[in-house]
Amino acid sequence: MDYISGVWTNVSKFASHINPATLSGAIDIVFVKQKDGLYKSTPFYVKFGKAGVIRAAENLIYIEVNGKEIEQRMTLSESGVAFFEKQQQIYANTKSQLNRSSSRLRHKSEPSDNSNIELDTLQVLSAASRALSNPRLEEECDIQLDQSDAFNELTLTPEEMQQFNLHEGLNEAAFSVTTQFQGTTRCCCSIYVWDQTAKVIISDIDGTITKSDVRGMILPLIGVHDWAQEEVTQLYSKICDNGYKILYLSARSIGQAGATREYLRGLQQGSLKLPHGPLFLNPESVFKAFKKEVIDKKPEEFKKSCLEKLQNLFHCETPFFAGYGNRPNDVVAYEHVGIPKSRIFIINKSGELQRTINQTRKTSFKDQSCIVDLFFPPVNQNSGTDPNYWRFPIEELESIPMDL
Repeated sequence: MDYISGVWTNVSKFASHINPATLSGAIDIVFVKQKDGLYKSTPFYVKFGKAGVIRAAENLIYIEVNGKEIEQRMTLSESGVAFFEKQQQIYANTKSQLNRSSSRLRHKSEPSDNSNIELDTLQVLSAASRALSNPRLEEECDIQLDQSDAFNELTLTPEEMQQFNLHEGLNEAAFSVTTQFQGTTRCCCSIYVWDQTAKVIISDIDGTITKSDVRGMILPLIGVHDWAQEEVTQLYSKICDNGYKILYLSARSIGQAGATREYLRGLQQGSLKLPHGPLFLNPESVFKAFKKEVIDKKPEEFKKSCLEKLQNLFHCETPFFAGYGNRPNDVVAYEHVGIPKSRIFIINKSGELQRTINQTRKTSFKDQSCIVDLFFPPVNQNSGTDPNYWRFPIEELESIPMDL
């Protein structure tokens, strides 16, 4: 009876997670140090569900970094999407321009009204879908959506990094908003600070870390915790021990950020857990993300865009060293950001890894963990990429017997 009660509790919790009115979440952020000493970031994607925050446009968001509240604030748009205060006026002006342009381009058969088309990151696609009969309006909405990402990208000086209480590596951030009737609502994410030498390994989640695209997320919520690929924690831990960064990438929506982050951090095989790394998700709503991945079957569009934003923070051709996935879409996204086919590994339903350049030779997470240095040479002064790394040391002359 206790087991059934536990299952029901977990199922109820899962059901609440997929209610679009209650979905709040934040996607992890990466700051990368530039050659001029400044730090540039990937976009801050923060979303509060309307059921958690009534009349969101009237509220300020307070930010805590590593347990300390910072002076920087964010504000909420009408749909609960967060913007930095300094960018809010830019957002409002851009939104007004889109409204005027949309009014001019409105299809003649569509009744005209005074309502505004929302530019918010999570609603602009809805406006674009109503413009399918008008390609010009659809293209303009897409352009404005891409531009809105820049509203939440930051460039900070070292002094401002200290004011944000950020240090190199992993930082924990919390965003909170308080309303008169509902109290305080919070959502959390991680902020990573990297330098230009970072070598990044990309890992898909559903069907790659888990054994199934769908069941890998649902089964842990009802008490089944052994639905991960065998030895995945050991391989990823060894890769990070060799000096690489790991990036978790999924087409899931921002509203599933909390549940996904909780699953990744809670996954344990023996004494090992998955190493920490930024979690990048789709900033759209859960249903739009589901449509793009399952119905349109084009999740690579989001993944390509997401990886490009991080790639643009680096001065090298690409910071991405290798990628793990389970679908041809993953191959397309990884190749798009410069990962060679020889370092793209696709896992099949049997848990076997195949290189896209040689699909006849198969390995596994367990096999690769045994010879991890061959696949991922250590990133240090004696890197495996150095030809002297694999040579045996030359003995001193005094140590060689003279009677040879």
